[in-house]
Amino acid sequence: MTEFFLELSAVIVVAAALGIIFKKFRQPTVLAFIVTGILLGSAFFDVISFQGVMAIFSDLGIAFLLFLVGINLDPKVLKDIGKTSIITGLGQITFTFIIGFIIANVLGFALIESLYIGLALTFSSTIIIIKLLTDKNDLNSLYAKISIGFLLVQDAVAVVALIFVSAIKTEAILSQQIIVFAFNIVVLAILVWFVSKYVIKRLFDSLALSQELLFLGGISWCFALASLSMILVDSKEIGAFLAGISIASLPYSYEVFAKLRYVRDFFIVLFFVYLGSSFVFASTGEVLVPAIILSLVVLIGNPIIIFVLMSFLGYKPRTAFMSGSSFAQISEFSLILIFLGAKIGHVSQKVTSTITIVAVITIAISTYFILYNNRIYEALFKKIRLFKKSNPLENELSTVKEKKYKLVILGFGETGAKVFSQIKSPKKDILVIDYDPRVVKKCIKEGFDCMYGDATDLDTIKFAMTHKPDIIVSTVMDQETNEILVKEFKKKKKEDRNLIILANSLEDAKHLYEKKADFVLVPSLLAAERIGVIIKDLKKGRNFELDWLRRIHENDINHKK
Repeated sequence: MTEFFLELSAVIVVAAALGIIFKKFRQPTVLAFIVTGILLGSAFFDVISFQGVMAIFSDLGIAFLLFLVGINLDPKVLKDIGKTSIITGLGQITFTFIIGFIIANVLGFALIESLYIGLALTFSSTIIIIKLLTDKNDLNSLYAKISIGFLLVQDAVAVVALIFVSAIKTEAILSQQIIVFAFNIVVLAILVWFVSKYVIKRLFDSLALSQELLFLGGISWCFALASLSMILVDSKEIGAFLAGISIASLPYSYEVFAKLRYVRDFFIVLFFVYLGSSFVFASTGEVLVPAIILSLVVLIGNPIIIFVLMSFLGYKPRTAFMSGSSFAQISEFSLILIFLGAKIGHVSQKVTSTITIVAVITIAISTYFILYNNRIYEALFKKIRLFKKSNPLENELSTVKEKKYKLVILGFGETGAKVFSQIKSPKKDILVIDYDPRVVKKCIKEGFDCMYGDATDLDTIKFAMTHKPDIIVSTVMDQETNEILVKEFKKKKKEDRNLIILANSLEDAKHLYEKKADFVLVPSLLAAERIGVIIKDLKKGRNFELDWLRRIHENDINHKK
């Protein structure tokens, strides 16, 4: 136990140190954690010896991650994008497999090895995609929801592929295993539906009486379904995800999410360290050229395939591109599949080393694809306008009229809704733009003119400017987005127009003022100023006003729940 504690301490310290260095050079921290695993693994310093325990910790991270993703998902939106996810997901798997198989065969790999390689290239990493989308605060966007649908389709195909390989390994009857898998999936779905409908609400009502029990109840429910899912369909991911969806509509879901997100982050770090420590590098350069070529198939081919499929389904170029750019890496399922193939003698060590290097290359580069997809899109599509047709879902999320709007609100979450409640302006004078389909649908029902759009998209900003608003309020606290917004606003600036934006920090606010922004507000500074006013009122004995303010505050919180 002492040795493991020292080992874990070394992992955490090195991960933190490299995280600071990577952050300083504006590199993704995910790469820092993977590099930590590579350095401390058997390839270099061989510090990590408790691989089994690290594997368990990484499994916990995956379970927590997908559980919290499920909590944030609206089942109605998932239903809307289900058809797109299935068609595009299966289409991407089919085309990537065919292309990967052909190229592997041309590179000299045997027929059976080419089949394994082609299949390995089709799967993308659920945990990396969701982690990076979470870091970008994009998890509620339409393209992220479609991406999650893709991942579910890929995971289902991956499980079937692993069953196929396992059946060959154990000489079991494949048809029986597939029938059992399908039956167990149905049993799991029925069980989750029944418990969600008749049990879970009462259970969490009781747990909510204690914050400790609510925390423990959330973990218990996540682990219970993840474990059951592993027993029935050999996939903890499906169970953890369903556990989150089943409590997403409860009034306590936000508290459960808030309590578990830091636990999730800790175990996710260990997952990436474990992933890095598992990499096995070939001693010769014979696998390097095939690995680079196959990496290009994943880095370029997968995004193009998804972009084309979604475009023909009618989605806008930006939605199609943002979804496709997320799938430029191979998955942990890919590595498991190849390792299983190696165990039963279907693939050689050369294939294992090749796919391992493909994993390193694609995970490292695709991280930048996801984090900087807005800039990449603008650079590639600045002068290109293709596939103008829009999807019915995106049409449903737009009620914009051809007229002048006095006020445009970019981002109508908690802050945007509060802004509207304070100004008491007629709804007909306001245009709401948000990237969360749930928010847009809610605003449409409430009588606002709305548009589904992302403030990070230059086309969205230009569209807002065509309606000649007197005031634009942006509640999107993303520095890159704010800089684009200020730049575009200045081009069409008139004396009677104003731009109000929110910034994360005083440093960001200062930088935006240097860019000639009109008004920049920092929430933490506003909160401090408000606290100062409250303290002054308390000193003057104005309890009545404070009681009135507190009731308003409580009503806002209860309304949010």
